Amino acid sequence: MILAVRILLSVPVWILRIGIFLPLAVLGIPLVYLLARAKWCAPRYSPKFKRIVLQWRTPWLVYPWTNLEDGIDGLRGGDPAQQWWADKTAGWSPQKRIFVWAALRNPVDSLRWLPILNPELVPRTVKFIGMDHEPVKGEGGWYFAWMGPYSCIRYETKTRRFWLGWKIKPQDAKGVSSSDPRLIRCDFAIQFKRIVP
Repeated sequence: MILAVRILLSVPVWILRIGIFLPLAVLGIPLVYLLARAKWCAPRYSPKFKRIVLQWRTPWLVYPWTNLEDGIDGLRGGDPAQQWWADKTAGWSPQKRIFVWAALRNPVDSLRWLPILNPELVPRTVKFIGMDHEPVKGEGGWYFAWMGPYSCIRYETKTRRFWLGWKIKPQDAKGVSSSDPRLIRCDFAIQFKRIVP
């Protein structure tokens, strides 16, 4: 019963967040394409993550389509953690890599830094129903977690994942690692995908 009520209360908030995201994501497709094609980018320092990443030359003008964590190309300034992306896109032009990362894979990434749209995680206010941890690949399971009006539902099988809402995890109730980017702001997720074991 509690789960049904919490989900019912969450639906309008999810719709509002998606309603802000979707038009900006659609607008970003031609905008990012044109900016990438014009090579309107340069390495810049990201103060949130204290590293140099590839960004637009005028990030203030196209703020929603920047990516302060990974850069607009997804290579995170050469960080070994992004080697999988470098390998996957090794034969691509820089423009294609930027378009796919900034317009298709991570559209309007910088929305996650806006305070009202994305909360700061406050562990003592995190509540959940279901599993007490995020499912590990292949484990399967589900949880519904919330913090005030922000919530998420996540369901996994051994091969599929459904995740909707802010990236709040049950274990956040115990605290959040200082290296977790969600500590700055907790982002929103819409995922329905196959999990590779």
